[in-house]
Formats: sequence, C-alpha cells, structure tokens
Amino acid sequence: MKLFVDVGNTALKWRIRNGHEVRQGGCRHERRWDAVVDAVEGLSTPCEAVWVASVAGAESDRDIASALQRKTGVMPQFYYSRGEDFGVTSCYPEPRRLGVDRWVAMVECYQRYGAGIIVDCGSALTIDAVDASGRFLGGYIVPGLGMLRGALLRDTADVHVEAGAAQLGLGKSTGECVHNGLLRMSVAFVTEVVLELRQVLDDTCKVLITGGDASALIDAFKFDCAHVPDLVLDGLERIAAEKE
Repeated sequence: MKLFVDVGNTALKWRIRNGHEVRQGGCRHERRWDAVVDAVEGLSTPCEAVWVASVAGAESDRDIASALQRKTGVMPQFYYSRGEDFGVTSCYPEPRRLGVDRWVAMVECYQRYGAGIIVDCGSALTIDAVDASGRFLGGYIVPGLGMLRGALLRDTADVHVEAGAAQLGLGKSTGECVHNGLLRMSVAFVTEVVLELRQVLDDTCKVLITGGDASALIDAFKFDCAHVPDLVLDGLERIAAEKE
C-alpha cells in the first residue's frame, strides 16, 4: 500500500494505491495538518511508502511529515521542483522556487504527450508551457475565481453576491454581473494565452485543465482541451515509481 499526497495552497488531495485498487479524496486543509491527515481513510500501517508534493512551505512540511508518519508508520518522502528531471528542464534561475505542483504537472504532461500547456484553475490560476524537447518555457500566475471574487467583494461597498452559476452573457443582477464578469475575464485571459502559445509550440499540442475551479471554466473554453483533475497526483505517482 502506497500513499500519494498533493498539498496545495488551500486543499489537500490524496491517493492510496494497493495493487490495482485505488482510493482517493481530498478536502480544504486550512493548515490544520493533524486533522486533515487523520481524515485520510483506508490506510493500513505501515505503508510501503508515502510521497508528498507540497507548496505549503518548509515549516508546514515538517508538520505534515510528522502527522503522516504518525498516521502511516513510515517517514514520507517529499519531492520538490528540480532543474531537470524526467526529460523536463526548468527555466527558473532557482528551480526549487517553482511550485512543485506546477513542476509535477509539467512532468506528467510531457511524459504523456510531449509539448503541452497546463492550465491549473486553483486558488491561483496558473498557465505553464513545455515544448517538444522538454523545455519549460515559462508561465503565468494570476488570481483564481475565488480570489478575484473575494477581492472584489472585500473592496466594494454594498455589493452582496450569493453563490450561483456563471455564464459568458451579460448579467441581469449584481450577482450575475459579478459571476459572469469574473468568468469572462478568466476565460478571455486563458484563451489569449493558449492561442499565443499554440503558435509557438504546435496548434495541436495538448491543453490540460486541472484544479478545483476547472469544472466552472472548462465548458466556456472554445479551444480543444482535456480535463485532468488529478494531474499532480498522476505525476507524483509516476515520479515515485521511478525514484523508489
């Protein structure tokens, strides 16, 4: 039995593999590491191995490691971004400063398809590109839908918005104007970048969409793309298989 853990900015996702049997889940963590790790179900101790990709920071990683060791009986192995691995070469002057979730997603994309564009619709919306030779060309980081909405409501007086579905058309209430406007802004940004990158890479290169807000955005995209909700866990499992 092996455990794979993806620790993002606001949520923790996990996958347990026991032979051909796979179980996975996730939840918001709010940096309550003991509580979140205790909520992982289906583990038996000791595990064969525990692998973690985390962007929570060094102090939190130590707390996560302790919680996972208590839970599983083994010391987890953390994988961080590198200058070169699995055929992908980073363009960052300090490769370790690249969020490991972005790096692992690029590794998985490249290993599956070669050149590709990864759009991660999380608390931050990131776009990264890797070419056919495995070079990470660079990326963008902008606020995600939730962060944009929170900033707008926090800094705007007397705007009260209830949860609701968004579409690309004009809004007919304040709530619709907010939801539709943020959706259109995000979709326009991603679309412009994808069209530009496909001129540099290949107009048929894969575009992979992942992250918690992917389902809210993907139907509005007019370009070909694939929804891969567990891209980071897929990449982490691939990396672990080679490193063990």
